[in-house]
Amino acid sequence: MGLYLEKLRSFYRNRWLVFVAAMWLQSWAGIGYLFGSISPVIKSSLKYNQKQVASLGVAKDLGDSVGFVTGILCEILPLWGALLVGAMLNFIGYGWVWLIVTGRAPTLPLWAVSVSFFSL
Repeated sequence: MGLYLEKLRSFYRNRWLVFVAAMWLQSWAGIGYLFGSISPVIKSSLKYNQKQVASLGVAKDLGDSVGFVTGILCEILPLWGALLVGAMLNFIGYGWVWLIVTGRAPTLPLWAVSVSFFSL
């Protein structure tokens, strides 16, 4: 019984498990592919021109590239904590953009929307 418990603990604390779980979370959220689908809606509803939408895309890409924050969180937090932080960032970031686009929240300046995309 003790051997199985030890194997379960080592599996739970495995860094590869954290990596795979984070990849699953990102694929479920559609992070890498979502901006191309929602950018026309953002452009029309917020009255942005193509240059402003492109700057939002750059902010999103920069946010995707800053993986060291996730790495630090994975070192500090347990697996469930890192996944919870990632899920909350997705929910808050994309949820806020959805609220703005649907008119349920006030329109933010371009820099604030860019920060929202960067944090994703």
